[in-house]
Formats: sequence, C-alpha cells, structure tokens
Amino acid sequence: MFKLPHLAAALTFATHAALAADPPPNPPPATSQFTELSAHDQVHQMGRGVNIIGYDPFWRDGAQGNYKDEHFAKIKAAGFSTVRAVLFAFRALDAQNRLDPRWLNRLDWVVATARKHGLNVIIDEHDFDECSKDVPACMPKLKAVWAQLAERYRNEPNTVIFELLNEPHGQFDAATWNASFPQVLAVMRKTNPTRNVILGGVQWNSRSTLKDLQLPADDRHLIATFHYYDPFPFTHQGASWADEPIRSTTGVHFGTAAERARIDTDFAAVKAWSDASGRPVFLGEFGAYDKGAMDERALWTATVARTAEKYRFAWAYWQFSSDFLLYDFKRDDFVQPILKALVPAT
Repeated sequence: MFKLPHLAAALTFATHAALAADPPPNPPPATSQFTELSAHDQVHQMGRGVNIIGYDPFWRDGAQGNYKDEHFAKIKAAGFSTVRAVLFAFRALDAQNRLDPRWLNRLDWVVATARKHGLNVIIDEHDFDECSKDVPACMPKLKAVWAQLAERYRNEPNTVIFELLNEPHGQFDAATWNASFPQVLAVMRKTNPTRNVILGGVQWNSRSTLKDLQLPADDRHLIATFHYYDPFPFTHQGASWADEPIRSTTGVHFGTAAERARIDTDFAAVKAWSDASGRPVFLGEFGAYDKGAMDERALWTATVARTAEKYRFAWAYWQFSSDFLLYDFKRDDFVQPILKALVPAT
C-alpha cells in the first residue's frame, strides 16, 4: 500500500542520537530455542494478526512512543496470534551500514514483549520506497540489515518470522526482483537455514504478480504474501497520499453482493496459485481508510478476513494505530466495529 510519506519522513532520527525512555535490555536467547516448522504449519500458527509500531513515535528520537507492554497483552486477549512489526531499519544505519545498538535494543523489546504475551512476531523490513527508487543503493543496505538481524535473532523460537522486504515496486520489476531477493535470502540463510521467511511479488505485493515469483525450489521455508485493498476507490477514499480523484473523493460505498463476490474471486485465484506452487500464503495487509462509513468499512473488513480464513491464509490487518485504526490511543480502547469485524467472537 502507498504509505504516508510525511509520516515516514517524520520518523527519521539522527543515527546514534540518544533515544528517550529506552527499555532495559531484553537480549535474545544465548542458546537456540528454534525448532524447525514447515511453512504451511507456520501459516496455521500465525493465524490472525495486526501490523504494529511502524509509524509510531516509539522509533523517533526524543519521543516516548505509545506502545507499552499492556498493548501486546490486549492484542493477545482480543484474539490475535501475530504482530507484524513494521521496521524502517535503514534510518538506523551508520555510514558503515551498522545498526544503531539503541535501535536494536528497542527492537529486542518488541520481540521479547510479543513472545512474553504468546504472540508470533514478524520482523518486516519496510524500506520499500527507498529500495524501489534506487535498487543499486538499496541492496547493500538491505543485505547489511538482514545480516545483522538474522544473526541477532538466530536463537529465537519459530514464533519469530522474517519478512525480506515489504511491497517492492518501481525499479523492482519482476526480473529485477527475482534477481535481487535471492541475494538477500542467501544472507539470511547463513544463520537461519530453516526459519520461515515471508516474501511477495512486485507492484506493492500485488496478488497478480505472485505468478511471476521465481522462488528457489529447494527452499521450502518460504511463505508467499500479498496485500489487498480492493476496491481501491472505497478503501482509500479521502486518503491524502492517494492519486486524484480518490484523494478528494468521499462517500464511496461498499456492500453489494457483486462487490463481496469479487473478493472471493480474487482470493480463490491466489489459492489456486498456492495449491499449484505448493507455497502457503500470508495476507500481510488489508484495511479500509478512516474516511469511509464505519458500517461499510466493518463489512469490507469482515468479508476480507473471513474469505482469507476460508482459503486458509494467515492475515494481518493494517494497522493497530496511526490510521486505519484498530486501536485508538487517545481513547485507550479498540475501535469496536473493526475489532469485531476481525475477530467476531470478541
């Protein structure tokens, strides 16, 4: 999905600058707690999830951030099994492509807190715009990030999953992506030969580009991902980062039988690819922006979530906070219609 560029820019912090309210150290395990899990079993274990923390002041120099231990507890209690931790790791690199130790300490806290509350955690590298604008500049950084993260978390249990890069697009056409991602995967496999890794196709992880992915046949610990925001005029109405006329249009509706059936048709096509390729699927993002009517947003959200479950895709809603809200930090409570759409028993 096209993320908010002004929010992303606002999160940039000076490398090695002091970070406010750093958590106490939560070092990864010193000895291995990892047991091999098939990619299909991993998807079953992931179940229902939510994207977290990427655009929160948690990562910003001089800010306290909103995320606390209690929010992970609430995510688990609400019926979710997984969090997808959205990381802009490039901003934590120094001139030698070394990650800031204080930034890593914060990520340690995210991983440890998710584990404490019985949640799977996807470590998602989210520098998709920077990478897609300049692939030659991106690749050394991306490989350096994963060399460090993979080494750091090599002893974590199988509840920690890696996601190689969110939403490749732009310069990452299918041929360039297929030539590039195996280089990063090879870096990850040096220390995590059988940990499950998530990756998707180009055009912002479009479902239509899964067929173009050239996944290595001998690596069965790969989970394919796609993102879903159709119909885009409904899910992104009034969004400042969308193109015209979507940006300035509101009052777009959703809910006809044909519209709901289209979601099933789209997901059935993904399932057919999954069955043919033998690769399990994770729906990594879906959501309808806050400008739509709440009842229709809830209907769309429930339809997508139930259809994903019908075809046995794990999923993660976009997102816990910032926009497309599942949880309102100002009210300190879930947005109940969205929560109930995602987890009906809640």
